Amino acid sequence: MTNKGNVDIGIGVNLLDVTEGQQLRLKNGRIGEVTENMGDGQWVEMRFQDNDDVELIHSQEIDSIV
Repeated sequence: MTNKGNVDIGIGVNLLDVTEGQQLRLKNGRIGEVTENMGDGQWVEMRFQDNDDVELIHSQEIDSIV
């Protein structure tokens, strides 16, 4: 029997409750600030300190609220 690993499909953060200015940690460890919440429960726009770029982030990429 081969262990195929786990697939993380759960969503730990309810994006409908996230507001601009909050910081979120992504599953890859990056931390950024929410610049806009699309209000659809799936997407937020975030700014990251490592490159100061604004990126559109899907809910499945988010690990937690900092």
